[in-house]
Amino acid sequence: MQSIQDTSFQVAIPSFKIKMMEKNVCYYEVAVSTLDGKKWVLEKRFKEFDILQKGLKRLFNNLPDLPSKSLFTISKEEKLQKRRENLEKYLKTIVSRRDIMNNEIMKTFLQLENYAPETIANPPKLLRELTFNFGVRDFKFEQSSGVLFVGLSDTNPATRMDSYITNIKLPWEKGPNVLVSVVGVVECLLLTDSAEFRFEKLWSKNFGSQVISLDWETRSSRLAVGMDSGRVDVFAVDKEMNYMKCRDVFTSQVHASRVMGLFLDNIRGFLYSIGEDKKLIVSEIESSRKLSEITIGASRLTCLNVDKETKRAFISNRGNQLYIYDLTPDPPVQLHMISLACVGSIRGLDYDPGKHFLFSACHTDGIINIHDLERPGREKYAKIIGKLEGKKKARAICWAGIRSEIYVGHKDGTITVWNGKKGRQIYVIASNLKDITSIVFLEGKNLLIVASKDKSVKVWQIPAEWRDRKLEEEEEKSAEINRATQTMLDYQRVKERAQVDSDEDDLAGWQK
Repeated sequence: MQSIQDTSFQVAIPSFKIKMMEKNVCYYEVAVSTLDGKKWVLEKRFKEFDILQKGLKRLFNNLPDLPSKSLFTISKEEKLQKRRENLEKYLKTIVSRRDIMNNEIMKTFLQLENYAPETIANPPKLLRELTFNFGVRDFKFEQSSGVLFVGLSDTNPATRMDSYITNIKLPWEKGPNVLVSVVGVVECLLLTDSAEFRFEKLWSKNFGSQVISLDWETRSSRLAVGMDSGRVDVFAVDKEMNYMKCRDVFTSQVHASRVMGLFLDNIRGFLYSIGEDKKLIVSEIESSRKLSEITIGASRLTCLNVDKETKRAFISNRGNQLYIYDLTPDPPVQLHMISLACVGSIRGLDYDPGKHFLFSACHTDGIINIHDLERPGREKYAKIIGKLEGKKKARAICWAGIRSEIYVGHKDGTITVWNGKKGRQIYVIASNLKDITSIVFLEGKNLLIVASKDKSVKVWQIPAEWRDRKLEEEEEKSAEINRATQTMLDYQRVKERAQVDSDEDDLAGWQK
């Protein structure tokens, strides 16, 4: 017996018909019904199901298999019946997923706009797109002032190699270094229209190495810039001059390779950085001195996230490991290490300081881990409280605490939205970007800012509610009834099976 669907839609393919055209064509009758009693029937050819599957594969993972194509036209009725049954199983599985039903592709396939418009999700609205000359690696936005810093990189390998060779200063060359070829840029922009999210560019800084990571410290108005070469620059930005001017206060070859994360400690004037050289390094900004250096694990480091209040640093690597460090002492002290329940490189971290929840996204298998790290001093009791099977090649993650939603950006440009309480996908945004590098959700404004190597930053207005709340409540009640019914049916099957086993035992005894 099939499981009862946990969905507001019911679908079936009760029959098919052959229409005589230039050649015989088979149409499958798709019957659709909703919770409020609406019903309609659509006629679909197999190739329409094939187009649907190809469209969904670009956005979603864990899809059921579509019945295979045939080299020749199927004409025998028993084979058409078998295909009808398999298409029905496929479609029932598809409509049981809310994230798929919220998508434009499924809306079009089932013609929901014509027959059940109230079930359609409210789509995000693209509010603004900022374009640049290079790909965007990282950005920092301060809501209170509206200042935006964007780290840009030329992603063309040939150009980067040419820049490296061109910018080398030979031993016999005198005078200061002159930047000949630019492959990294930091741009400073200021918000001029908060309603439409318009920005004005104030200034830019050019570099001979790719800009990889940024950190912005509000109180001291300092910006840290980490580069592919391992160099770090820190700039003091003049807030009194409305961010129009900046000066370099720190320049050092801190790491031997790419700088993956930065944290500015305003109180002590320290710079914390991690690199692909597997090192956590503490530098004093005023003196440009390296204070301490720690090698972390055996794999290249990928992400740095810091709880500024407790000075706890969360550091991930390419070997699915998460390290927790106390930054209060110098050198920092390792508090705990967690092997995450995934395979491969961790490419996204976000932290909720109120709940002590850490969210991580694995690039290789797409697994999203949610850990309760406990309050400071209890790190060894950290435990996993959620594991979500996300889409592969995740690149960035952010947590919207007020909404209890998780946003994950992927290499293919899609953004998956998860309901954190229910642990299920609710929407996929097709951003039309390539290789998302960073995402930030602005609490209270319901704005999602997304950066990519596609030379752009996009700002999305996320709807206050994805769907009508009353409809959601009705669906939840229906789902509870369905689950209770399914539990009862499962119990009856177990009971019947036990009775059969008992009868067989009795028969075996009589045969003696």
